[in-house]
Amino acid sequence: MPRFFRALLLVLFACPSAASAGDIKLADVRLLEGAAPFAEAFLARPGLRYEPEPPRLDRHGRRLAHVFSGPLWLQRELVARGLALVAPPLVSRERAHALLRLERQARLSEPGLWATRPEAKPVPAEHARTVLDRFAIVEGRVLSVARGFRSNFVNFGDDWREDFTIYLKRGRISRAFPSALLEGQRVRVRGWVYYSNGPAIDLADPLYLEVLGR
Repeated sequence: MPRFFRALLLVLFACPSAASAGDIKLADVRLLEGAAPFAEAFLARPGLRYEPEPPRLDRHGRRLAHVFSGPLWLQRELVARGLALVAPPLVSRERAHALLRLERQARLSEPGLWATRPEAKPVPAEHARTVLDRFAIVEGRVLSVARGFRSNFVNFGDDWREDFTIYLKRGRISRAFPSALLEGQRVRVRGWVYYSNGPAIDLADPLYLEVLGR
């Protein structure tokens, strides 16, 4: 078991209110390489408090939570230092939105740091095939948006059977991104890249698709 998770479990057993909630996973972020030492040091602070978001559990049965020590917020500290990315599943829209703004600011103020982290560096849409079967941030220009029965398809190339596609589930997500808003725009999307007639991401929430401009 990685040292970070051993440390987190020790904190849970030392804190009855947290332990009673079961195993906890940091909500709304994905840790990057090098995060463990900082997270361990933070978790060693006195007076930790957790804000689980019941009844939200991940697929392993862990409660997704935000961790605080006084005014300090662990997820915020990790993102500000380039040690974590904002990532699904969405637990707290308000907090995830704040973390996403912070991530953008951190990328601008410390571009060298973010550029050295492969998982944090946006992958061009034409190279999305290189990040199949893992979480990634993909960036490119939208060629067209096609309407489907269950989803709308955001296409980044002429060959929809080979090029990168974002699937927008019909309903709230597709309504947030009408064709006129996306076509011709550069966008940045984050999520799990899988193969479906080429590399694809199912957009988990509108929060994870950023329109960057033309």
